[in-house]
Amino acid sequence: MTTTTIAPSALPASYWKQWSASAVSNLGDGINFVAMPLLALSLTDDERLLSLTVFATFVPWLVLALPVGMVVDRLNRQHLMITANLLRVVLFVGIGLAASADRLGIWALLALLVVVGSCEVLFDSTAQAWLPMLVEPAHLAKANGYLFAAEIVAGSLAGLALGAVLFDVSVGLPFIANALSFAVGALLVVTIRARRPAAPAVDDGLVDDRRLWASFRWLLDHRLLRTLAAMFTVTNLGLMFGQGIFVKYAAEELSLGPVEFGILLAVTAMGAATGGLLGAPVVGAVGLRASVIGPYLVFGLAQLVIGVADRAWIVATAGFVLGAAITVWNVATVTIRQREIPSDRFGRVNSVYRWLGAAASAVGVAAGGFVAFATNLRAPFLVGGAITVLAAVAFARPVLDGLRRV
Repeated sequence: MTTTTIAPSALPASYWKQWSASAVSNLGDGINFVAMPLLALSLTDDERLLSLTVFATFVPWLVLALPVGMVVDRLNRQHLMITANLLRVVLFVGIGLAASADRLGIWALLALLVVVGSCEVLFDSTAQAWLPMLVEPAHLAKANGYLFAAEIVAGSLAGLALGAVLFDVSVGLPFIANALSFAVGALLVVTIRARRPAAPAVDDGLVDDRRLWASFRWLLDHRLLRTLAAMFTVTNLGLMFGQGIFVKYAAEELSLGPVEFGILLAVTAMGAATGGLLGAPVVGAVGLRASVIGPYLVFGLAQLVIGVADRAWIVATAGFVLGAAITVWNVATVTIRQREIPSDRFGRVNSVYRWLGAAASAVGVAAGGFVAFATNLRAPFLVGGAITVLAAVAFARPVLDGLRRV
């Protein structure tokens, strides 16, 4: 028997085009990631409204993620990604021009974020179902690792630094740059040819809503994915408690300005980039079981550190470790889903899985804003950290048992 070493050259040219498109689009995401909370903070200092700016990005996941899964399984995935990116070009140009003209209010921003999030649902749900059409199953872990690394390096390291500087120059400039990145990403996706077509959706005679419930049932009947989905849901609830008010936490508790805030986020991104580059080797070295359970404990402990830290460098260190753990976990769990879910139903089942996480994230970020408003800016991190640690302890045994056969 011979073995095949998975090297970068084993990945096809079509994959590297997708990688380039993702890197360019994620550069814009990074710019937006630092500029959007800074824009929101310039419009309001109410913790509840600040948390709602993050909550608004999850609303489309709650409403659209499940039906989008059926669309992904039926329509041309390449065309869907191009459409989503072109729509985001128009939206971010509008945000940039309105912000520059000082004609943007917090409620208008919330509405625009819902529309932007709808495009993100379409693109992200399609992209994960698109990758198995470009890469052989044995290469998925490697391919996901490189994609996550590109997402973090371009989208966070470069994007965060650029977004902070552009925001300092002009409030609307980061969003114009974001629009440009999505335009370039769409053009790159146009040039991709898949190695093999998607498996045709199964014509089971069911109408769309019954197919949707069938996907729910399929996930519930799959012991491992059911357990991972439950753990994912509870953990997302805890992880998101402090995210909506993080920009105000950095400004008031750590006394950071816009550029320093961008640097703080970039350090977390450096950890995530490290996790992306090492994700596949780590999974290969320690196995899927440790790669799934270990990061969950890190999630909770890092949040607790952030909740009690009084120095920016301590928060940055915790963020670095947290970012690395999240990316290693992403590589492991996405690879499990891509292996376990059949191609003909991947879009629908994966959308159910991600919908559960999005619902928990929305609840967590909104609850965190109200906790901060009622108490202080540190409380959301402490509450969220406690929830995440308890989730890791509660779900460790069933997850480990389920992963024995993977």
